[in-house]
Amino acid sequence: MALISGITFIAPVAASAEESNGASYAYAEFLSGNVLGTNLGDVAGLGQVVASNDGSQPRQVQRDPLTVDVLGATVLHQPGGVQLPLLDVVDAGVVNQYAQADKNGESFAATGAIQDDGGIGVGSVGSGPAGDLTLDLDRLLTNEFASVLTDLTLELGAVAARADGNMTSASGDYTLADATLSFSSPAISKLTSKVNNALSSVDGKLANLGTDNGVLGNSIDDVLDPVLGVVGSSADVKVVIDADLQGAVDSLLTSKYGSGAVRFDLETGSVVVDLEALLGGELNNLAPNTELLTDAVINKILNGITETVADLADDIVDRVEVALRNSRVSVSAKLNLLTAQKDSEKKECVDTKIPIIGDIITEKLVTVDILDEVVGDEGLLGGLLGGVVGGVTGGATGGTKQVLQKVVTQGVIGHTTKTVCSIVKSALPDLRSTVDVSIVGTVDGLINGTATTAKANISLLGGTVKTNLTVDALISSLGKSLNTSLFSNGGVVTSLVNSLNTGLVNPAVTGLLGDSSVATVLRNLVSIKINVQERLTSTGTVKGEMFSETAVRVAVGSGNVATVNVARAVVGPNVQTVVDPGCTQNCGPGTGGGTEDPDCTENCGSPTAACVGSCLVSGSEDLLDLPTYALGGQLAYTGAGVATLIALIVALLAAGAYFARQGYLRTHPTSEL
Repeated sequence: MALISGITFIAPVAASAEESNGASYAYAEFLSGNVLGTNLGDVAGLGQVVASNDGSQPRQVQRDPLTVDVLGATVLHQPGGVQLPLLDVVDAGVVNQYAQADKNGESFAATGAIQDDGGIGVGSVGSGPAGDLTLDLDRLLTNEFASVLTDLTLELGAVAARADGNMTSASGDYTLADATLSFSSPAISKLTSKVNNALSSVDGKLANLGTDNGVLGNSIDDVLDPVLGVVGSSADVKVVIDADLQGAVDSLLTSKYGSGAVRFDLETGSVVVDLEALLGGELNNLAPNTELLTDAVINKILNGITETVADLADDIVDRVEVALRNSRVSVSAKLNLLTAQKDSEKKECVDTKIPIIGDIITEKLVTVDILDEVVGDEGLLGGLLGGVVGGVTGGATGGTKQVLQKVVTQGVIGHTTKTVCSIVKSALPDLRSTVDVSIVGTVDGLINGTATTAKANISLLGGTVKTNLTVDALISSLGKSLNTSLFSNGGVVTSLVNSLNTGLVNPAVTGLLGDSSVATVLRNLVSIKINVQERLTSTGTVKGEMFSETAVRVAVGSGNVATVNVARAVVGPNVQTVVDPGCTQNCGPGTGGGTEDPDCTENCGSPTAACVGSCLVSGSEDLLDLPTYALGGQLAYTGAGVATLIALIVALLAAGAYFARQGYLRTHPTSEL
């Protein structure tokens, strides 16, 4: 939440005796406000200068060069017992403070980068006070924002403010040489590792594509396998894409990004915003109560960074694609196979002589004894002897007789011929099949059908099988596969885009512009206002209507954590109206070589001196040794003024008012397959 301050116009009060006599008051302080509950006005050594005139005194002038050495010894006590040296939060250079009050009701106060006489102007201080200030806002943010934003600092260069008043009106002016806002965001840090992770994924995909079972390897197998079907085997295929993707993007990873207004380092995540350049080179003529960190300014800062990150991702993709198209592709397909042949078979027949076995009958004479009782029995005798050979010798009742006896035996009675056949096997030698394919070329060349070198030597089954394979068929198949797997939608380049989106672009968009992001912190927790002009009613030691000019007001946490006023000048107590100071006087020494500003009514220095200042007539001031005091310790607001300010604490932006980069997905050219 940013604190929106306005000018509260209060009806003039009745003039007091002092006012009618020309009473005047001037008050200047370079650093005021509160930090973590500590009122900077109460810090000894910071100091203020006050000049007060009751209307009857000579001109009262107070000068007090501000020294901030005391800051190092001042400790701010935070909740939880944490102690923080004030110097860690505020680092200011040596500056001047000036207050002047005249008896005619005129008053003048100035602080910051001013001269001894209160004249202000960046170009005219030369070797004088610097008026610089550094605020470490990161120290004022709680740890809950550490994952979103760190190292938040604001540097103001040569800042000064002045206020002029008279009996009825007042005006104010300021100068600010430069304003630089710095912070770091983890969302845009570690560029190298994020890109390397994405490239590693691509390298892995390229390696997988080229394996024997990968897409590119299969594109070679698709041509070879139908030919090698006769041997029932496949070749060992390897495809290597030699792409130096890291070398292609190295220069992008070491580049500094942003120019002019916003510079950032994608390795460390640091961002430096030149607010002056961002606002068109003008910080010194802004309208009263101008908020620097508006929605438009924050969007310009953060959208510019996210667009640069997205453009960087595009550049990485472009370079990787070019590197892939120019990369060398080596294809190797090998096969060395022995195929065993079936044994040959031959029928051989042999004729074999086979003996015939039968009965063989032979006869022989056998002498037998003739028995009496059987001599006459011819049948018996004939049966026993098989017949009588040569008659019977001896008597009728005895003797011998030769008988022809038949004898039957088994034996070879002849021969026959039989043919016997058998199968005789003979072993045949193995047949060798070889494949020797080698293709070398660039990715683009192969996609277009050309290779640097190419050969395809194939011999199947010892050359007994003829093939019609040509190397052109292999190149054509490989080229189509390269184009599809690398460059078509869903290919390697698309996967790189997705990886960069996931690891680089989306974290930057979310971390800078999301619901809990850098944008959230800058919009809702930090306010930087320039040229803060306010009408006040003082009820302190000097009472009356006052006008305050503050060059810069920084608020953290809607002012609850810290509100720091840088270069504040107050005049009064007779202010009834606030007018535009225009360009009234010029008192600086200038740098020469220019022309006088026509709006200046008086020029006390050279033509190019700053057109704001106070010309004091030499010897006309009476430097009285009056004590420095403030308006009863601090300026007091009327009830109406407080109510008005509280009512003006509003949110600058509605929820979700950010522009996330949408649709980041580059379309890369693809070939028709």
